Amino acid sequence: MQTNAYGKPIRDAELLRRIEKARAYQSLNDPLGEIHDPIEDAPDIKPILRQVERQAEKESPIFGMGRCHDVWGRMRRILKAEHGIVWYSPSQMNTHILFD
Repeated sequence: MQTNAYGKPIRDAELLRRIEKARAYQSLNDPLGEIHDPIEDAPDIKPILRQVERQAEKESPIFGMGRCHDVWGRMRRILKAEHGIVWYSPSQMNTHILFD
């Protein structure tokens, strides 16, 4: 069973599917690097992600440690609420890495 960086099992079937898809692709290109949600590669979604990322960064009141988690959480909520897109953050995709 796949676990997160804290050793807790991942129960989200869609997240597990996307992790496997990203790892399969990455093993051909950069087997040791971070993986990202495969939907980020979709040409119609890429510009939406960038626009939402800019919006989330502007809205985030946090600077320094932990900011990435606030921005990613905001992105996730905006993408789902305004665009109907389920997106997984780098911390969700890279279960073996602890992000600050």
